[in-house]
Amino acid sequence: MSLAPALLTLLFLAADAPPRGASVPRSVPTRPGLSWQEADSLSRKLAVIEERQKAQSRARQTIQVTQGELNSYLNLAYADQLPRGLSNVDVRFGRERIDAKGMLDIEQVRGVATPPTWSPLSLLGGQVPVEIGGRLVNADGFGTVEWDSVYVASIRVPISVLEQMVVSATKSDKHPDGVDIHAPFRLPYSVNRVRVEPGKAVLEF
Repeated sequence: MSLAPALLTLLFLAADAPPRGASVPRSVPTRPGLSWQEADSLSRKLAVIEERQKAQSRARQTIQVTQGELNSYLNLAYADQLPRGLSNVDVRFGRERIDAKGMLDIEQVRGVATPPTWSPLSLLGGQVPVEIGGRLVNADGFGTVEWDSVYVASIRVPISVLEQMVVSATKSDKHPDGVDIHAPFRLPYSVNRVRVEPGKAVLEF
């Protein structure tokens, strides 16, 4: 899991990971805007959501997740579970839109998600910024993302190149053919719908 696909994996494949954080060393956040208080807040919400799923509750409910909670959780409590080589993740919520960026160590992922040899991405090395964005469309427990913005080291990457890289980076026993970035995906935790609004996401059950 790597390069731009690492952020895709982070948003959708790692979304149903169990709550973490209690046993993680509590280092002082080095980036402004991150806090263990917000990371713990999301951990508690995930625990409530897991209990709801185990109980097979059908009661209507909404749970709000803020940008601060998500970014603090990903960079502090969940940091050791991020895809290899990915760090300093920053997710932004807009009106029905998700934008994410992070730093990627090319040397750690080279050969896992290999860009086409003709691509300028094949010449990159070291740590580079990665940014992706798109519009989230979802209902009835499934969602899709209409990707419209992909940059690696300030190079705009065609969606077709991203498709190839995602497929090669996400092949596994669970996904032997890799992940199709255009295919509908089931929302985690039996969520029925996610409303993405500026600064927050509202989970509807």
